[in-house]
Amino acid sequence: MFTGSVPQEARTLFQGLIQSIGKRDFFIGCSGNFSVDKVIAQLGCNVHSNDVSLYTKLVADILLETDTELKVVNPDLKTVFSGWVDSRFKKLAMVMFAMKLSKFAARKNDYERIFYDAYLEDALGYYDRTVKKLEAGALDFRIKSFYFGDFLAFLKKKQGLGIGVSFPPTYKAGYEKIYRFVEESFEYERASYEVYDPKRSEEVFGALLREDENIFCGDQYFESLQDCVVGKIMLGPGKHPLFVYSSVQTPKKFYYERQAAEVKNTVSVLPYDYEFTPATKITAQVVPTALITYFKHFFMGSKVDYSAGGDFGIIFFADSKAFGFSAFSKQLSTMTHCYLHSDFVCRADTPRLSKLLIQLLKTNEVRRIIARKMAHYFDGLKTTVYTDKPVSMKYRGVFSLDRRDKGKLMYSCLFSEKGLDDVYGEWLTKTVKRHEQPA
Repeated sequence: MFTGSVPQEARTLFQGLIQSIGKRDFFIGCSGNFSVDKVIAQLGCNVHSNDVSLYTKLVADILLETDTELKVVNPDLKTVFSGWVDSRFKKLAMVMFAMKLSKFAARKNDYERIFYDAYLEDALGYYDRTVKKLEAGALDFRIKSFYFGDFLAFLKKKQGLGIGVSFPPTYKAGYEKIYRFVEESFEYERASYEVYDPKRSEEVFGALLREDENIFCGDQYFESLQDCVVGKIMLGPGKHPLFVYSSVQTPKKFYYERQAAEVKNTVSVLPYDYEFTPATKITAQVVPTALITYFKHFFMGSKVDYSAGGDFGIIFFADSKAFGFSAFSKQLSTMTHCYLHSDFVCRADTPRLSKLLIQLLKTNEVRRIIARKMAHYFDGLKTTVYTDKPVSMKYRGVFSLDRRDKGKLMYSCLFSEKGLDDVYGEWLTKTVKRHEQPA
C-alpha cells in the first residue's frame, strides 16, 4: 500500500540491517514497487511479498508466473490497448500507462487536455519502451509467494515463520486517492483490506513488535517504542525523518543523514549479488568529491565523519557498475605522497572487495589520473586510519604502516607499474578463487 518510492537511504539501511540478521524468511508488508523486496532477495533470503495495489499484483504475477483476470472498461484505454501485441508484460504495461495518464485524466484545463491527448498518441511507443525495459532485467529478482490483501492480516498470519518488514502508508487513504483513475479503468477481483490510519501506528507497531519478529519503518517517533528503534534517516530540511523499529536482535544501529545540497547521482552501483569473472572489465573515472560524499552515507559506518573532503574523487567500475569510491586531498599531500582522504566499497557478496580497491589505487592508471588533476607526479599515496587497534587489516600487506599515534595509524604506499587489468586478474585468482575452494 506504500504509494511512493522508498528512499535510497532506507533501502541501504534495510540492506545493512538484514545483513546483520542473516538469511531468514522475510515477509514484506506493503511491497509497493518491490524496492525493499528486491534488496532482501538479492541478499539470498526467501521473500514473501504483499500489497493491495493492482500494479503490485501484476508485478507479482510476472515473478511467480501467475495470472490475474483483467478487463479494461475505460473507452479511451480500451481503444489504445487493442493495438498492443500480446506479451507477458502487457497487463502490467497497461496499468503503468493508466497510472501515468491519471495525472491528466480530469482534463480540467487546456494543459491537462493537451498532455492527455499526447499520452494517448504515444501509447504504442510507450508500450514498446516499457517492454524493452522490463525484458532488460527490471524484474531480475525472485519472491517465494505473494499475498493479495491487508498487510496486517498478512503479518499476523506469518507468526513464527519469519521476520516481517513493512513501510505502511504515512497518510490515510493515500492509495485510494492517487490511483482512483486506475481503479475506475479496470475490472478485476480486488483485494480485501481495511484502509490503514497512520494514527494507529503506535498501537499497531507496539502490538506486532511484542508478538513476533517484525521491523517497521515510519515517519513518527514513538517514545513508548524507543527501545525498539534501530535506525533513523534524516531526509533533509522540510521532510519528516524516518524511524525504523525492530523486535529482532541486531548487533548495531543505523543512522543516515541526507546532505542539504544533494548532488545529482548518475552512477549505477554494483548489485549485491554481482559475480566477478575473468571477463569483468575494470575502469576508473574522475568525479567531483560531492559525489563521493553522497555515497559515503550509504556505504561508510555511522560513526564516520561525512563532511566533504578532498579536491576530487575517483570511482572504480566493474562492467560500468560502481563498486569502489575514493577521494584525494591536495592540501594534505606532500611532495612525494598524495593524500588519500577516504576510500570505501559498496556492499556486495564478494570477499575482500576492499583489498581490490586499495590495490587498484596503486596502479599506474591512477597515478596518471592524479598527476593530471594535481599537476604533480607523486611517488605514492598516504592515508590515515582512525582506530585504537595496532594495525588495520584492510591496509595490511598492501600499504606500509609508517607511524602509530594515539587513536590513529599512518599508512603509505608507492605506486606500481601494474595496470588495472593486471591487479584485477591477480586479485581474482588469489582472493576470490581461494574463498571458493571447499574446506
